[in-house]
Amino acid sequence: FPIELGAELIHGEKTVTQDLVRDAALTILPAPRKPLLRWATEEGAKAVADLPPALRTTLNALLDAYAQLPAEANLANDEALATYLYRRGFSHEALDMADVLLAQTCCAPSTSLSCADLVREMLADHAGQEEFRIAEGYTALLTHYSAGLPLQLNTPVQLIRRQDGHLWVLTAGEWFVARQVIVTVPVSVLQSNAITFDPPLSASKQAAIAAFRTEPATKLFYRFTEPLWDDQLAYMMHTGIAARWWTSGYPRPGAAVLCCFVTAQRAATIDAMPEAEALHVGLAELASLLGRADVHKKCVAAKRVMWAADPYARGGYAHIPPGAAAARPILAQPEGNQLFFAGEATAFDTNPQTVHGAIESGWRAAAEVLAAA
Repeated sequence: FPIELGAELIHGEKTVTQDLVRDAALTILPAPRKPLLRWATEEGAKAVADLPPALRTTLNALLDAYAQLPAEANLANDEALATYLYRRGFSHEALDMADVLLAQTCCAPSTSLSCADLVREMLADHAGQEEFRIAEGYTALLTHYSAGLPLQLNTPVQLIRRQDGHLWVLTAGEWFVARQVIVTVPVSVLQSNAITFDPPLSASKQAAIAAFRTEPATKLFYRFTEPLWDDQLAYMMHTGIAARWWTSGYPRPGAAVLCCFVTAQRAATIDAMPEAEALHVGLAELASLLGRADVHKKCVAAKRVMWAADPYARGGYAHIPPGAAAARPILAQPEGNQLFFAGEATAFDTNPQTVHGAIESGWRAAAEVLAAA
């Protein structure tokens, strides 16, 4: 089965991705991470229902407090998720749990997540709560829908110039001329000034771009001689460095691959290590989670994938810090009737940080282009 080095899951049973996968005659597999979540104890990772009562109560209370964000967060002044939870009476130990349970999936520390931006997503959410993966992988989906399109691959843009009613797009030694352009690169690429805009983008657009934060995101993959876990293992968490694990092959029988996906400071720590050391750290923590001493002996292949090392990603998905929630819709606004913006960071009316959010933002931008033509 395919191993997804980048995006992996479909986040919701009602997403546009579901329709696209079905129309492409590809296969959707369940990935029930949340209902099958296991959290670490001294005896290894256990299902939430089997956790010690105090730990189970704290975990469920964190989830409940997060669900109550729209009604309870200080939206007038905005606040960080960590501030909100601390104000609700959670201990520092509970905040460490929240950083894994709630913030890691947002590719951010809980001290840097805008509650106002999180609430906007909650109110706009129409995706559903179930999760899935594509059996053939996301590459199969892209291959299907890109067939026959005149795509120019390996052609990074260096300059976009608006002049004489046209857009002049410079790549490595070649110019393209267009009436309109949709910019879909990650906000981290815009922040790096890898693309020059002439004339410069508006002050409000530049301020919106600067407001976003992008943290590292890294996957550690391990293949074993055989599954070292039971068939129902789908998702494990703990507060270590290698904090979140899932079974890449679920629900395929006999799939012996695990993925550890970490973001923010945890990913930065993993990225700073030599690859062999990083993979060793992951295995050591996995041994504790599984309660097994033979994980090193049973591991036959391992690989680290650092999104921050990719010049066209420069990290994980972008997030909004407290006080900057207005940046997302401003980033999505066109510049005049020629320059349009899409990508997950612009997904103010759906779920940012998701594949379906990025797709929907592209459809929005395409509709804006047609309306301006």
